[in-house]
Formats: sequence, structure tokens, C-alpha cells
Amino acid sequence: MALAFALPTYAADYPFIIRGVVDVKVTTKVANVTATKSSTKAIAETEGVNIGYSISKAKVYKYVNGVKKPTSAKQIKLGDEVVMKGKKVGGTFKVDELTINTRTFEILGRVKDINTDIKTITVLVARSTYREKGIKGTQISLTYNSDTACKRLGTEVGCSTIATTDNIIKAIGSVTGSNQVYELTKVFGQYKP
Repeated sequence: MALAFALPTYAADYPFIIRGVVDVKVTTKVANVTATKSSTKAIAETEGVNIGYSISKAKVYKYVNGVKKPTSAKQIKLGDEVVMKGKKVGGTFKVDELTINTRTFEILGRVKDINTDIKTITVLVARSTYREKGIKGTQISLTYNSDTACKRLGTEVGCSTIATTDNIIKAIGSVTGSNQVYELTKVFGQYKP
């Protein structure tokens, strides 16, 4: 009795748009990225997979104060979120354009829960400077630590006491990793917008 295993079949050459996180030190020729979102034809081959993308001929951009500006491939750092546009040719993903996304955020929202054991504040997002379209009106978990500066009505307080349910807070920080961890640097409790 013989068993046959089907290998996955991937589309031939195709254009792609991929968003992901750089998770290996970048060279001037290759950026290793784990894709978090891919165009339809690229999903099976790329999402959740670490792949080396050819960036030797790519135009590289970075957002500076909300404006997309040309930069060098040397500016691509480990942990950066990037959006790549290009074409798969044979087994190589050739990038024509790579944009380094800004991963900082300022979120205004209503506290729904606080977990002092794992140091998280769950917030119903009203406004966000980072991916507002995708997170506005949803609950996200924000992580704080001993370096997070927390204030309530102008007075410095412990982060575990800053937020009470249904209180409005302003949260500032940055997103890390491919699993989108929202790490807080500053929190303002009982915030009045």
C-alpha cells in the first residue's frame, strides 16, 4: 500500500503587496520578513512565514511626521513593520518598493479592564494615530511596565491604579513584534479630550 502526499502548489509569477515585521538583521540585498498580511495570491506562501525578500533594487521610504519620504535600506531595522510591493519571479520575491511604517501610537479610549498580574489595560478605542481604521470601536490590550509614566489629573501615580472601568485615558507608546504588542510609555488617566 502506497501513500501519496500532495505538496502545496503555489502560483507562478505574480505581483504582491505584503505587510510584515522584519525579524532578522537586514542586509542591503535581503530583508527577512514574517508577513502578517498579504495580497491574495501570496497568502499561502507568505503569511506567518519568514522569507528573505530581495530588496537590492527597491526604492525605500519611511514616514517622517506623517509624510512618506525616500530613505536608504540602511534605515530598515529589526522589528520594523514594512509594506513591500513587488513581483515574485521564479522562487524569488523581488521588491520594487518598501515602506517602513511608523509604529508609534496615541490612543484615546475608555478603560474596560485592568489586569495588574500581567500588567495590561484593555481599552475600547475611540481614536488612534496607529491603524485607526482597523482598531477604532474595538477593544485592545495595552501593556505597561515599571518604565511607563502614568499620571492622573496631572499627578504621577502607579500604573495599576490609573485606570478604572469606563474611565477615559490617553495612551502613548509603540507597537512591537509581529503579534502587535501595544507597549505603553505614557498614560494619562481621567483624560479630558
